Amino acid sequence: MNTSHDRFDLIIRGGTIYDGSGGEPVSADIGVTGDRITALGDLTEAAAADEIDASGMAVAPGFIDVHSHDDFHVLSSPDVEHNVYQGITTVVVGNCGFGAAPYDAAAERQGELYALPPEVKPWVGYGGYLDTVDRVKPSLNVAALVGHNTLRVDAMGDIQQVPPSIDQVTHMAGWVAEGMEAGAVGFSTGLIYEPGRYSETDEIAAVATVAGGYGGVYATHMRNEAERLVQAVEEAIAIGQTSGCSVQISHHKASGSDNWGAVERSLEIIEAARERGLDVTADQYPYTSGSTRLVAVLQNGALTEGTGGIGRVQAKDVLLATSPGRPEYEGRSLASFVDDWDLPAEDAAQRIIDEAGEHVYVVIFMMDEGDVRRVLAHPTTMIGTDGIPRGSKPHPRAWGTYPRILGKYVRDEGVISLQDAVRKMSGMPADKFQLAGRGYIREGAFADLVVFDPATVIDTATYEDPKTPPTGMPHVIVNGVPVVRDGRHTQARVGRALRRGRE
Repeated sequence: MNTSHDRFDLIIRGGTIYDGSGGEPVSADIGVTGDRITALGDLTEAAAADEIDASGMAVAPGFIDVHSHDDFHVLSSPDVEHNVYQGITTVVVGNCGFGAAPYDAAAERQGELYALPPEVKPWVGYGGYLDTVDRVKPSLNVAALVGHNTLRVDAMGDIQQVPPSIDQVTHMAGWVAEGMEAGAVGFSTGLIYEPGRYSETDEIAAVATVAGGYGGVYATHMRNEAERLVQAVEEAIAIGQTSGCSVQISHHKASGSDNWGAVERSLEIIEAARERGLDVTADQYPYTSGSTRLVAVLQNGALTEGTGGIGRVQAKDVLLATSPGRPEYEGRSLASFVDDWDLPAEDAAQRIIDEAGEHVYVVIFMMDEGDVRRVLAHPTTMIGTDGIPRGSKPHPRAWGTYPRILGKYVRDEGVISLQDAVRKMSGMPADKFQLAGRGYIREGAFADLVVFDPATVIDTATYEDPKTPPTGMPHVIVNGVPVVRDGRHTQARVGRALRRGRE
């Protein structure tokens, strides 16, 4: 214990500390000076400019959302309320192959959802993106993956359904090198989406090898989460082994009722790879529904034969979440349009896209609760929201993921212990993505902290009313400054860009 500081900027008193390691909790005060934790222990005699009474509360490292799509959102809405209210102090953006650079290709994919204010100018590469984050200073920290789909659009233009030339692969690899030099944490793919779904394993491995040379992560929305889940996991592991990257399997699930239970086998494959010495992990959101673009549902044949990466889904299980061209459609089921228009499901979906645009997002009920619990309990699983908070009826995971785990799956159902949950949300992702100084409560670490009540914390976001903050999570601190205090956003903008391995 270091009590050499007799005056701190902030003291959090009387809490039970879950330090992010998965170890047993301890009761201690936390002294913060500037953006760092500078003392742990009995600080009864110490003074501070500000104090938080955490008596009866748990104090954890700030949560790290390893699967975020807030690349543009942290710049267009830098308070990022949906994240900080649930204890998230760092987001890893650039998932599913959709990254923040090159700018024109990124803006084509994300700009309609997250229009940037005029003071935010186009950036060059990932170095420019991370510098822009530092200038805007959102309310939380941002780490970035280099997105393959975005690079492929930039390299190949409109001609995507063919293999890239050597020059085009070199072009993509050059952007990965730029990103990794700038501090990106790895490389991501989205292999059910345009244009990633046209890429072969060899192409992906060749581009990922650049990230592997920097010790980066290969994070993948795999080619198939349905009837070919096992083969998709095997492909991801093979790409990791060839490229030298560690592997992160995004939102691990078995999609479509015909495939429920398949996660038992996919978990076995992950375990076998780890026994061979490979660093393979996954992430998960704690819901039986997912969310994606409606156009991807059609492209994967989910409403007809169901042989694509999503599996087979019914029109009644598809809800419109974001419909930019027709906001009045948001919250309705696809089945309601089938009935109103007297059309087959796939034709009704295409008409919605024709009317509302390609950026229509839907919520799809497609997973089994037993699978969700099984994946959550597995030691290789960490947590990510996969949240897309736009539209009037987004998936409630954007607001509720972390308190839902702490309330429903830890306290109420005992699927995992509280210390294990905190580890999956903090220390484990900090280690995986090389976020130096983050993810743990210890002297010298950055003061990213969340104070919550284990007895009452719970999500309140529902499918009918998805944009509601949790209860039982009153205080969130980022870089030593409260951004949520007594359940209210303080408007503090103290986040920064995090660069791989650098404090």
